[in-house]
Amino acid sequence: MQFGPTEDRCLSPLLLPSNIAELLRLILLQHRKYLGQLIIDVRELSSRDGLTFKQLHNCVCRLRRALGGMSSTFHIDRQLDSLLKAGVTTCFVNLGSDHPSLIEAIIKGKRERPDSWPRIITCPSEITAISMADGFARVSGRPQAVLVHVDVGTQALGHGIHNASIGRVPVFIFAGLCPYTESGELLGSRTEYQHWLQEAPDQKAIVRQYCRYTGEIRTGLNAKQTIGRALQFANSTPRGPVYVASARETLAEEIQPYSLDQKQWVPIGPSALPDDAIQSISTALVEAERPLIITGYSGRDRRTPEVLVELVNLVPGIRVHDTGGSDMCFPFSHPASEGFRLGFDECTRDADVILVLDCDVPWIPARNPPPKNAKIYQVDSDPLNQQMPVSFFPANGRWKAESYTSLKQLVAYIKSDSSLLHALRDSKYAARKAAQLEAYKARLGKIAARCRLGDQEALDEHNVGHLLKASLPSSTTFVLESITAAHGLSDQIRPDRPGSWINCGSTGIGWSNGAALGVKMALQDLEGPDGPKPSLVCHVVGDGSFMDAAPSSAIWVASKYQIPVLTIVLNNGGWKAPRNSAELVYPGGLNASAGDEEMNLSFRPTPNYAALAEAAAGSEGNWVSDMRDGTESWMKGVRVTTVKEFKEALEHATSRVAEEGKGMLIEVQL
Repeated sequence: MQFGPTEDRCLSPLLLPSNIAELLRLILLQHRKYLGQLIIDVRELSSRDGLTFKQLHNCVCRLRRALGGMSSTFHIDRQLDSLLKAGVTTCFVNLGSDHPSLIEAIIKGKRERPDSWPRIITCPSEITAISMADGFARVSGRPQAVLVHVDVGTQALGHGIHNASIGRVPVFIFAGLCPYTESGELLGSRTEYQHWLQEAPDQKAIVRQYCRYTGEIRTGLNAKQTIGRALQFANSTPRGPVYVASARETLAEEIQPYSLDQKQWVPIGPSALPDDAIQSISTALVEAERPLIITGYSGRDRRTPEVLVELVNLVPGIRVHDTGGSDMCFPFSHPASEGFRLGFDECTRDADVILVLDCDVPWIPARNPPPKNAKIYQVDSDPLNQQMPVSFFPANGRWKAESYTSLKQLVAYIKSDSSLLHALRDSKYAARKAAQLEAYKARLGKIAARCRLGDQEALDEHNVGHLLKASLPSSTTFVLESITAAHGLSDQIRPDRPGSWINCGSTGIGWSNGAALGVKMALQDLEGPDGPKPSLVCHVVGDGSFMDAAPSSAIWVASKYQIPVLTIVLNNGGWKAPRNSAELVYPGGLNASAGDEEMNLSFRPTPNYAALAEAAAGSEGNWVSDMRDGTESWMKGVRVTTVKEFKEALEHATSRVAEEGKGMLIEVQL
């Protein structure tokens, strides 16, 4: 059989029996239009003529390219391109045997489009990957990609996916599936031992209850649509993680390039309050004697704190209580601020009107419920807490609406309503404002009195928080995960700037190890080469949280990719939160006389976290707790026990991390 020059080139150096070559040529010529759907069973031909399936497959692929048929690009290449066009700029990856096509696509993208290809960040632990994506999204507002392998990688996401779900953080998660063919029928078929062991009956079920969407790409022909739909869910309120999976054979599929108009794949737009709700809430706030606004997530939209301040200034006497501590929702410096407490504060007990604004747990019903006759209104992107089976907080009205939009509506209505403006001229509002200022000053005095600042004083959350506030630049962004010390730190740091305080908002400890790195990466992107000086990111974490989520993995990633963060590990020798829980349930129980060791809460002898940081980052040489040593290494670890030592360490950290762009960990022994 004679071939033309094009076919000769694509067949050489492979020589096929003429009958098989002719068959393939005729099939390809006659069905060029349908190659994406064509299935050629060549197993019988290969066994009869002594040819391997791989030889025949390679021949088919080369003929396709030569005859102008399908693109030689795996559809996974187009999938990554689709993510980039949808605003995903970074992929946090933990790769496995389900990712050969993905690895090929990554190499191809790096070589051909180095300046317009997503950053690929290698994460030795999946919990590091999802936590970095979580932190990145909290700053940028855009979901980033997390790539894990089959069921085991999905399971290794662990409590990270809980954190993104409860914390309302958009994250795009992609996982491979085990190959569904085992005898070489398709490119991507099973080739290794583990391919029989990692096939879960329903892999997506592992994470389904935490995700806003779970889907599967079953053909490259609608891969971009599947991704687009997933991202719509991730970006629509209540925002959260999405999960898409695909098998090796599908990822290896060759398709013709196509594109989507991203303008047609946008999330659901913001929702607003109806007119009757605006009137009811505005009137109730103005007429109330002890109005209270309780919030938790509203500061995630950086525009919201300013509008909330405007509303509070408009109606003197309103108090604002933060029960989530997830974001800076209201400036601490405002006299109306009641500060941050996780669900429990006495301010709820005397409120006659309460507006619950983007908050999961406004109070603890068994400890600090509001008066039974209080009027309660709730505005939230998820007012029924749909993923929480038990959530019975009462309300006289609930609306699914965006906080920023709703607050703008309330402010505009009050300003335009003559009867409300007339009421606000009453002298009682001026008196309430003055009384509120005096109460605020008294609270600040109590907070200041808790600090022991002598050089040889032992360290606790109060003087640690005070020194962080006093020593670090005002542009510092704090990423906090210190369970039992969180309230004291908040009182001392007194966050004021939108975005300056980022806490998990959920309960999977260890989140901050990776989240702080993601926050820093997102801030660097926003600042850019011509923007303001990069802000310092200070990661404050308890030793229990630090130990819980692969700290060595996070530190290694920080070192490899030069992500400078100042980490403060508060070492109190173990877990303290379980002791508090036991005391609340059994106030006179055995726990009252038991020590941490007897309760199995002790981490003593404690690890040397400062030395761990240097070792995980790859620093060489013997570890010495001296800030003068290790200046050439990227990571420096220091242990401190007194106020003086901590002051000196912070002074060194400011120059090392903020100016030199190196990492530092200070272990604070409480």
